[in-house]
Amino acid sequence: MGKLVCAMMINGEESLRVLTTAEGVVPRLVKKTPGVGKPYWYWPSIPAGQVIAADFTDAPVATSDEAQNAADIAAITATPQEKLTYG
Repeated sequence: MGKLVCAMMINGEESLRVLTTAEGVVPRLVKKTPGVGKPYWYWPSIPAGQVIAADFTDAPVATSDEAQNAADIAAITATPQEKLTYG
């Protein structure tokens, strides 16, 4: 299990989402959620609490290539504490 953090368009409005994912599906999942060309973060876990904002500076960007997405996820060095704001 892991946590995918991304912004998504829902009913015409951009909304921050934190999704719990099954292990190994994220390289495929990011092609549609958040979508190719969109930034995201992925961590095995994040601190408890309500995430109200995320800084996507230096975040990986979803591609249509699952191998590239997997490599990008493996290269994430930022921590949730550095990139997420809780409310």
